[in-house]
Amino acid sequence: MPNSTRQLTAAAILNRDVVTVSPDSTLRDALALMTENHITGLPVMDHNSRCVGLITSSDILNYEQEHAEDSDANGSAQFFDPDAQQWVSVPISSFGLEGFGEVRVSEVMSSDLIWVDRDTPLKDVARRMLDERVHRVLVMDAKSNLYGIISAYDFVRVVAEQ
Repeated sequence: MPNSTRQLTAAAILNRDVVTVSPDSTLRDALALMTENHITGLPVMDHNSRCVGLITSSDILNYEQEHAEDSDANGSAQFFDPDAQQWVSVPISSFGLEGFGEVRVSEVMSSDLIWVDRDTPLKDVARRMLDERVHRVLVMDAKSNLYGIISAYDFVRVVAEQ
């Protein structure tokens, strides 16, 4: 990488236009936000504007798969789980999202957040994402103030712009 890229920090490439969701929102609401915005993960913000979790499309599909009624008659569909980097079989009934009206984001979200500080060098951000096997990392401070998010796409953008 050119020296300029080596000197970049998380603050230089983070996406500040972040779509978020409340812990009290339903999984149906979260999935609708993801679909409308063409994204696969949402930071979960509490009423004090603090980031308290992250919910991904994989979390929602895994939850639905775990709670779907077993029905061989309905068959299954293949879904690529980007977090696990593998194809998984999901019952077709899962895509109907039955019962999602009552399930809250707080019941499914991950509260073990993977984040970096704004001053973290890009090399360290990339290493963290690789070590944690994730496609996105939150950029925030120790008080859970969210400044943005960095996805694998942001790294592709930086390289392409060089």
